[in-house]
Amino acid sequence: MNIAILGTGKVGSALGVRLASSGHQVVYGSRDPSAASGRTDRRTAVASADVVVTAIPGTAVLTTLDEIGEDVLGDKIVLDPSAALTEQRTMASYGDSIAHQVQERFQRARVVKALNTMNHTIMVDPWASLPQATVFVSGDDQAAKRTVSGLLVDLGWPQDWILDLGDIGTALATEHAAPLFFATAMALHTLTFNISVSRSSE
Repeated sequence: MNIAILGTGKVGSALGVRLASSGHQVVYGSRDPSAASGRTDRRTAVASADVVVTAIPGTAVLTTLDEIGEDVLGDKIVLDPSAALTEQRTMASYGDSIAHQVQERFQRARVVKALNTMNHTIMVDPWASLPQATVFVSGDDQAAKRTVSGLLVDLGWPQDWILDLGDIGTALATEHAAPLFFATAMALHTLTFNISVSRSSE
C-alpha cells in the first residue's frame, strides 16, 4: 500500500519506519523537501498515496490539507493521529474534533481517527505499554476503517485490542482525552503507558 506521511517528527518517523518494515511503500511529505533525506513536497507525496497520515500538530492539519488541495486529496483515506493542543497543553478548541473538521471540509476524503491517545513509542510497540492496551478508531467509512485496522495490525496491534467507537463524531471523545494523557504522564513520570478498556466476559 502507498502511504504518505505528512510530518517528519517523532510520530511520522516512528510510523513510517514500522509501516515500511511491514512492506508498505512510505513517502514523507515535508515543508522542507529534500531528495537526500527521502522527503518530497506534500502535494507530490499525497498524489500517489492510498492513505495519508497527518503526523503533524492538530492545529496545523486543516491548513496543511488546504495547501495540498481537495483536488489532490480526493477520496483518499486520511488517518489522523493528531492532537490539537495549545503551547500550554490545553485543548485548542472545545466541542469539536480535528478529524470531524477535516471530514466536514473535505467531504470526499475518508477520515479515520486513531492512535491519538498514546505516545509515539506505543503507537508502534503496543506490547511495551500494558499486557492489554486499547487503540480507538473513529470514522464514517467502514471500508476505510477496515484498511486502517489492517495498518494497526501491521504496527503490532492485535485485532482484539482495536475498538471501533463508531462514526467520526466519536473522535471528539478521544481527542478530548489529551488532558487525561498529560495528567497521567505527570503522575506516573513516564510516557510508557496506555489506556486499556476492561471488558466484561458476559
